[in-house]
Amino acid sequence: MSKTILVPIDGSEHSRKALELACELGTKLGASLHLLHVAQSLHEGKTLVLGAAAVTVHAPLSELEKAGEQVIQAATRFAREHGVDAVETEITTGDPAKRIVEAARAEKADMVVMGSRGLSDLSGLMLGSVSHKVSHLAPCTCVTVR
Repeated sequence: MSKTILVPIDGSEHSRKALELACELGTKLGASLHLLHVAQSLHEGKTLVLGAAAVTVHAPLSELEKAGEQVIQAATRFAREHGVDAVETEITTGDPAKRIVEAARAEKADMVVMGSRGLSDLSGLMLGSVSHKVSHLAPCTCVTVR
């Protein structure tokens, strides 16, 4: 039985779908959700690919953390509206795959439910996706949602 489900949230469509599944599993299994947002430091001129559009970002880390706070708040509201009473949140910085695996260990998560693709740039296609790295390194079951 799962008691803690870790859900990395980045605001992407795949992340939203992962949250939907995590809410469904959480209510059926009586599990709590731990919502995690990892704000990545973006170097000047860093390009994010959002669907078919590309956006060049010049935001300092503090602004990215504020945006992450909004993403986490929206995800928390969504989870509560979908029947999950126990919701914890965390915002951190750094390498997303590394931080997700660390959070899975620290929270003793029974499961990680995450999107197959997030708001990553083209380097994810060449260096490997966050979800792929997490699925190989996490100490628990990983569910990747598309």
